[in-house]
This record gives sequence, structure tokens and C-alpha cells, in this order.
Amino acid sequence: MHSHSRVVGLAVALVATTACSGSRSGTDQQDAARTPPAPAPWHDPSSHVVTLVTVPGGVRIEVIDWGGQGEPLVFVAGLEDAAHMFDDFAPRFTNAFHVIGVTRRGWGASDHPDTGYTIPTLSADIDAVLDSLHLTRVDLVGHSIAGQELTWIAAHHPDHVHKLVYLDAGFDYHAHHVPTDYPPTPMPTAADSASPAAALAFARRVSGAPYPEAAFRATERFGPTGHDLGPASPPSFRQGVIASAESTPPPFGRVHAPTLAIYNRDTSITSVFPWMSPSDTSARRRLRKLQGWREAQEREFKARMPQAKIVIVPGAGHYVFLTQPDTVEHVMRAFLTDKTGR
Repeated sequence: MHSHSRVVGLAVALVATTACSGSRSGTDQQDAARTPPAPAPWHDPSSHVVTLVTVPGGVRIEVIDWGGQGEPLVFVAGLEDAAHMFDDFAPRFTNAFHVIGVTRRGWGASDHPDTGYTIPTLSADIDAVLDSLHLTRVDLVGHSIAGQELTWIAAHHPDHVHKLVYLDAGFDYHAHHVPTDYPPTPMPTAADSASPAAALAFARRVSGAPYPEAAFRATERFGPTGHDLGPASPPSFRQGVIASAESTPPPFGRVHAPTLAIYNRDTSITSVFPWMSPSDTSARRRLRKLQGWREAQEREFKARMPQAKIVIVPGAGHYVFLTQPDTVEHVMRAFLTDKTGR
């Protein structure tokens, strides 16, 4: 599973397509021999404007603007995801906020330079985007490993931050490395990789998360007939971010902004490993280990971020905002519109 980069290994399908990419040549040759027609062009149905903002070093960063009126609300996706992951969720807030998303370097339409995949550099990219857009006091929302960037920005550039929202993202990978003994993910069949629609269905089925199609397409490569060729970004990008997160202690103690942390609480084997049987003994053992890891992370976050409001959403999976959008929206909106300082 993409080296477990999506925090507790809950979004695994994209890794599975990567794992089998080396065995696709026969299928590709057959496709070429049959010369099927190219798929019809696909258009993103989300109502947004996409621009590129150049940050120091000449790197262009994708910014998605869903519109809206009010204070700026900025979303940052998890590792290996583009900001399009919020295409279905972010527009829920346009009635009260100006909502935008930022795709980190190396993924989506952002530039893919060979270097810069460290938490300080990625955080500086986001900070530079905010400067370029003349946004000074923003509400920052981060999913998964984006929590590292939220913490770094709030600690080093507190003038840019109004409130913080961690979407299953309040983790310290330095003190608590992610458990790595995950069961192997299913391999996609030729039919699973035959088209963008089939590959997306496989990704949703294996991960248990209803990815927006634009988010999936933004980070995958497809052949001329629509055959899924695997992730568009090399593994070294992912590995660099993970290595930096594990070697860089998050400066929680320097963060004083009002904070909301929404955590998933794993309640069953299928909420973590959707492809496994609930009666699998090894899966039950891994679930208990993962539950212990999460509980330790939550305790540490609360101890080091005493101002944080903690909300648990049982059985939501890692992509809490996709699987439980109504609940997450309600909790976020109450927090973001609270004028008492919390």
C-alpha cells in the first residue's frame, strides 16, 4: 500500500495499481493490436477555478478556488492526493467562507520537481501561496499528513493562522511511527485497470472511501485507450515526505490557535481493511495494534495541544470527510463560526 503513506493505511487502492503496473505490458500490447478508440474526453463537474501560483524556487503550486464569500478557508489534502479530494466536501462551506484548496508539490497539477519533499519546504510552499493570494488570517484544514504542515505553519507563521482543523491528521510520526505490518492489498485484475471508471471503482472498493473522480484522475496516469498505468508521481516523492515527517518532531507546543481535531476510531476490521474477512485472526491482531497506535496519538495530541477540541467519529475510516460528510461538516461549521475563541 503506497508504503502506508495515507496515515494508517486506509486508502490503499492506488498502491495496488502501482504494484501491478510492471505486469501490464501484455495487456497494453493487446490493446495496441486491437487499436480501440480513445475514451471520450472527461470534464471535471466541480464548480471551481484552478490556477497555478509560483512559490520560491520557481515551483508552481495548484490552487483550487470553489468560490464563496467570507473569511478564507483553506484545505490541504493528504499525502499523494490533490486538492480535488475536497471537490465534493469543500463547496459545503461556500455559503459562509471563501473556500480554496492547495495541492502540494509533486502531485496533481502542481509542478513535480525532484527536491523539496520535506515538511518545512512543503509548509513554506503553502505559506508562500497564502502570501501571493494576500491571505493573512486563514482557517486551515488538513487531512492526514497535511496535519504536519498545519502544525508547522501555525508554529512558525502564527500571523497567517486563525483556526486549525485536523481531519484524522493530529499525529506525531516522529514519536509514533505508523505500524507497518499491514496485510497485502488486493491486486487489480486486467478488468480493474481497463478504464478510468473501472480503476476508480477498484480504488473506492478496496479503500472504502468514495474518492471524487477528479481527485483520482489528477494523481493517476492513463494510456491512450484509458488503461490505468498507475500513479503519476514517483515513489521517491512519497518516501521523502514520510521520512521528513518521521524525523521532524511536530512543534505542537508552539501552536496556540484554536484547534479542532476530528479523529476516526477504528471499530471493525472492514473499516480498516475492507477486503479482509472479519474472522481473519491476523487482521484482528493488526486492528488491535492500530487501535493502540491511534489512542496513543490522541492522548499525546490532547496533552500537547490543550486548547484543542477532540471529536471522535467511530468507524468512519481515514477519509472521515468523505464517509461522514454531514457529521464532519456540522462539527467543523460549529467550530469555525464560534466567536468565543474556541
